[in-house]
Amino acid sequence: MSGTTVVEPPSRGQVGFGGLVPCTAVAHGESAMVAVLAVEHHAEGLAVPLLVLSQAPGMLAWEVEGGLEAGDDVGTQYFVRGLSRQAGLGSLQVTAWLEPAVPPEARRLEIIASGIQRVSSPRAGIGIERPLPDGTWELSVELVPDRTAMPVPDEPGTASLGPAAPRVPARGMAGFRGLVPVGQARVQSGGAVCIWAVERYQDRAVMTVAVLRGEEGAGLGGTVEVWDDRGGRYHVALLHETSRDGWTEGSLELVPALDPRARVLGVRLAGLEPPGVMDGPFRFGVALPELPE
Repeated sequence: MSGTTVVEPPSRGQVGFGGLVPCTAVAHGESAMVAVLAVEHHAEGLAVPLLVLSQAPGMLAWEVEGGLEAGDDVGTQYFVRGLSRQAGLGSLQVTAWLEPAVPPEARRLEIIASGIQRVSSPRAGIGIERPLPDGTWELSVELVPDRTAMPVPDEPGTASLGPAAPRVPARGMAGFRGLVPVGQARVQSGGAVCIWAVERYQDRAVMTVAVLRGEEGAGLGGTVEVWDDRGGRYHVALLHETSRDGWTEGSLELVPALDPRARVLGVRLAGLEPPGVMDGPFRFGVALPELPE
């Protein structure tokens, strides 16, 4: 892969943050699918979270440094390295850092994923990695997509739902029903709160979020409330959280499945940790496309 070798750590945080791109890019294979959850622009590069779902049992392994190629429609080739990894049974979420920053004239990002491995666990000894049979997954990301923001629907008048324990596994290829693009951010002096996407499954949903920090750190915590324009509320439970200097990523399970009749999702995040840095509340209105038949 061409590109200049990166020596310094990625400059990912509120300083230099240039906005989010909502994504609908999903590549299906016989045994696995790969989806781009969002594109997060920064002054020195971009963060690209990807989700892998596989029908194969067990865990997945993937090194994006050698298994991800990225270019755009104006000829830029990007240097790739990994930022984070969240693994589950039959699922893997990774965030790749791409450099340089996207040129202003670029309109499409082309991504090729390869080298994804299934880890078989023998009764004794070290797990054995075997490549998934699909080989490669090609994804095309529109860098100037349609907007997803909608007016925040009124909150239902019923009492708030209590916490729901996450179920394992929360993500599965067999139950996947589609990707709701979000790509929205709320920025203030302490940092930025970002919603990447919402994954729809047969009996639940998963919402991916990120907090980009300013001078003082802030991460997930506090309360997250989700409702829709049909008056439905959803239990919210934290699945994964990963933090580094300058940022925090998280995946949240929503139960039950999103109402197929709903057209707008409301999200409210408040009291992010530590207190006093980014208390919010941060409110989002998300357009919900119709489910494909």
